[in-house]
Amino acid sequence: MSHKATNWLADIPPKALTNAEFRILFVLCDCHNPSAGCFPKQSYIMAKTGRGNSSVNDALAGLEAKGFIRREQRTNPKTGKREATLYILGFEMDGPLNPTPNSGDGNDGPKPEQNGSPTPNSGDGSISGFSPDPSPVFGPNHLRKTGVVYKEEPVKEPVKEPCAAEPAPTLDDCSDDLLREFERVFPKLGTAQATRNAIRKTLATGATSDQILDAARAYAAEQQGNDPKYIRRSERFFADDFWRAYIPASKPTPSAEAAAFAGQWGKTIRDVGKAGAGHFMFGKISRDTVTKCLAARTVTAEDCRRAGLGISDADARAMLEVAQ
Repeated sequence: MSHKATNWLADIPPKALTNAEFRILFVLCDCHNPSAGCFPKQSYIMAKTGRGNSSVNDALAGLEAKGFIRREQRTNPKTGKREATLYILGFEMDGPLNPTPNSGDGNDGPKPEQNGSPTPNSGDGSISGFSPDPSPVFGPNHLRKTGVVYKEEPVKEPVKEPCAAEPAPTLDDCSDDLLREFERVFPKLGTAQATRNAIRKTLATGATSDQILDAARAYAAEQQGNDPKYIRRSERFFADDFWRAYIPASKPTPSAEAAAFAGQWGKTIRDVGKAGAGHFMFGKISRDTVTKCLAARTVTAEDCRRAGLGISDADARAMLEVAQ
């Protein structure tokens, strides 16, 4: 956290921010770099504050509406893709905030001292010397306190709100990081909000981020060279579960029996090769068995040649392609 950000945050009246806004503004100040700026990912803000995507968005909108921050979307000039949002904090903006946290006087700046007439109590003229404009603490005027003494409470660590009101990020929410990566790999983009909503609904059905990104990559590879008018827009990719046809099929895991079979015959082939008794094996082991051993990586093409099976490297590659 930079010194300017620290001092600025400390001067903000506690009542000017909600609990969520304070926590998120604290994270932004913590990420501020005087020379580089402030651009944490939204997923980072969610992780640091323990708040969900909607809560973070609402708090950021509130901070921006109150003039404490300004958000600027950034785009990579080479790729045209969106990058992490740049957050400009209040003390970096041109001119004072409207109203400013310290004065509450808006953009008019400091007031000149007034030379008023004597007051009934002191006879010495204006007590404060300033015009009686409202202040953030006492409201009615800037005059010194008389009679009732107001006690300002020190700033305390905000009381954590109930967890039920601010849920943690859930699997059925589309983060900025997921949306950005999807837009990077998908061949034809539609509107960002429609795409986000489609991804959010898909995640709610139990799909994972990895499945969605893998399907997007597979679709992009299939559509290379295709006329853009025949390619689906990003939000339409999820309509009627169209995207599921592009989830890569997982390779079947070999059974324990198949693994034991390949291990036993693999050891036999290797032992024969080491003993130099390959002529005893020729014609006594099927090509299918050799293929299973090669696929299970219990033997190599060189092991097979030593055992007199006459398997070249090209033969081994062809047999592996069939096995896969």
